[in-house]
Amino acid sequence: MKLLYSNIKPCEYSNSTFSEAFESGILNSDEIKIATGYITEESLLELKSILLFYLDEGKVKTCSLVLGMHGREGFTRTQYEAAIDLASFLKDKNIGSVHVCTAFKFHGKTYLFYKAGEPISGMLGSSNLSNIVDSRQWEVDVFFTENEALRDLESLHSDLVKKASHNILDWKPAAFNASRDLLKNRIGVEKADPETYREVENALTDTVFDLPLKTTEKSNLNAYFGKGRLATKTGAIRPRHWYEAELIVPREITSSPTYPKNGSVIRVFTDDGWSFKCKIEGQNGKNFRSENDLRTLGRWIKGRLENAGCLKVGQPVTKEVLDKYGRHTISLKQTIKPDLWLLDFSNKR
Repeated sequence: MKLLYSNIKPCEYSNSTFSEAFESGILNSDEIKIATGYITEESLLELKSILLFYLDEGKVKTCSLVLGMHGREGFTRTQYEAAIDLASFLKDKNIGSVHVCTAFKFHGKTYLFYKAGEPISGMLGSSNLSNIVDSRQWEVDVFFTENEALRDLESLHSDLVKKASHNILDWKPAAFNASRDLLKNRIGVEKADPETYREVENALTDTVFDLPLKTTEKSNLNAYFGKGRLATKTGAIRPRHWYEAELIVPREITSSPTYPKNGSVIRVFTDDGWSFKCKIEGQNGKNFRSENDLRTLGRWIKGRLENAGCLKVGQPVTKEVLDKYGRHTISLKQTIKPDLWLLDFSNKR
């Protein structure tokens, strides 16, 4: 048995993290059983991407997933769509299922890894499945290989599936919860108060750059469908995140003397009141990205498309999606304050 710690300053340790142990567990197994209290759209798509990668490599890995709290507390529409997307994929490929616990609120977080029908390792602790993507909270988990504990959790998972849950493909919530605030609780993101936002609007100049939204199949807004990255510590392939995105700005815009300089970091306010930093980099300053985490800008853009009913979680951003939304560009508006800009993706329909 060993402890798994989050790796967040100022409390940093040499212990493996939950996500590293999860990667190693999947890499060395051919079957996984997961019961988690809560999920996010990103974590479900991450799990699907991992399973799809190994399937394409000829390494079939089956998966049984139980969602513990949403059966009683509800789903947002995008959470439910992501769960259905994963469940349909597992059924179509005959490699597993997704169940929703409806008998009670199951708040546990258990993970079992199998090889040739036998459990070989497991994890339990405070980490929901979302921790394979986001590590913003401090979590403590236990990794173990003791046979008795593995068998106990195996029995628990079996009981959850057979006695307390429904296959999500045969079940639907009576209603959906309100969508979460797009960027709430994201690191480096603030929600502007009305007075501050009015000050930004009042500081606008006449300079506006319309940044194109490109629908390239495996990059830009669709980086999720591109090639994953090798995690050198575990040897596993990490898929690109669903909300990972950047804008590729054409030379005729980046060459303007009033466009932010290459290598600069700017503070942006969005038309719906969020504030975060973006970085201008790449050849001729063509890459427009949120600083430190590419998912911040991507979540803001894709989240707007999702909330407008134009994009389903896990589906590519296409010309038709942008046609439906009514915009193919995002306006970057200059203010009189150095390195302070307004991003406008408002829907004018």
